[in-house]
Amino acid sequence: MERFDVVVVGGGLIGSSAARHLAEGGHKTVVVASPEPDDWSAHRGPFASHYDSGRITRVISADPMWAEVARRSIERYDDIAGRSGIDFHQPRGLAWLGINIEGAVTNSTERGGRARMVSPDWLYATTGIRMPTTPGLEAAYEGAPAGVVNPRRLAAAQLRLAERAGATIIASAADRVRSTASGHAVGGAFGEIEARRVLLATGAYGAELVGITLAAKRLLRTTLRVDMGPAPAMPSLILDPVDHPHIGDLYWNPPVRYPDGRVLFKVGCEIPNAPVAETVDDLARWFASDGDPVEADALLATSRALLPGADFRSWETVPCVITRTESRYPYLGWIDDNVAVAVGGNGSSAKSCDELGRLASTLFDESGWDDAVLDAAQFAPITR
Repeated sequence: MERFDVVVVGGGLIGSSAARHLAEGGHKTVVVASPEPDDWSAHRGPFASHYDSGRITRVISADPMWAEVARRSIERYDDIAGRSGIDFHQPRGLAWLGINIEGAVTNSTERGGRARMVSPDWLYATTGIRMPTTPGLEAAYEGAPAGVVNPRRLAAAQLRLAERAGATIIASAADRVRSTASGHAVGGAFGEIEARRVLLATGAYGAELVGITLAAKRLLRTTLRVDMGPAPAMPSLILDPVDHPHIGDLYWNPPVRYPDGRVLFKVGCEIPNAPVAETVDDLARWFASDGDPVEADALLATSRALLPGADFRSWETVPCVITRTESRYPYLGWIDDNVAVAVGGNGSSAKSCDELGRLASTLFDESGWDDAVLDAAQFAPITR
């Protein structure tokens, strides 16, 4: 049996990024990455969050940690795309509508982001977005490189570079991890592979492969994909709060092309008291459904009010899941002897995945985590 330094279980956005940094850092790395299912309605797991064509990218954030990891990741987009030959980034800009958002603008500008406060008139004239009249609501705009990334293509680019750096890619699911005399063995339909150490980049329940439950929830959410005809020029958007009884905030990506050739506008939201998937069977039932029709109606009504000039020709609902950790930060750290996790995107990690993967990879370096700005304790895994 060939033996590796590190086996990364999971080839999503954080796992693929960690694999690249591990391989390019000289670690003998193998990635066990389950391929995208052909039929979601019949799929029973494992599940992943990167099977999509549009996710917001931005530096602007009310939390300086998220602004910092986003800034570091975005600065490497061109290098990743150039060396892999896979383009995944569209700098469409971002509109941020919220209350007391000056701090978020400052977090952006201090890190080189092109954020600034704007007027409702400027917003409507420039983007077609009509600002709600919610008391205290303000508007900011962050220019390029804010916009949208294609998570499928970003993960593919990372895995291509990891493989070029010497990593082995196994396109299959892992269903077990067991201790051995010299490390761990990871198994699945492909057989078993052995490595000295393991990185689980597998979502909220990944640590259960080694008998540990992380303090994280899988929140069941509904998104809407809208056909607007010829794609209008518009930025990504975050609106918080939303003046609607069923949803708390709202986000959207500008229209992007999906694998079936359609160009679709995607919108989603946070909701109060979101339902939670307790088991893998709960996830399977959710992904086989059409989501929540009440949530979908709220998304449609709010989007139409924000975009009075848009042509909403047709739409479809798509269920999704957000992994919410107890700390509200990704879990990057050791949970067992020679087993670490890199999980818990909290709905914010797509834009920042390269830096989150890099930080996870430093756990396996001889010097360990030595970041001068970000404290490892902030990312410490919490177990139940």
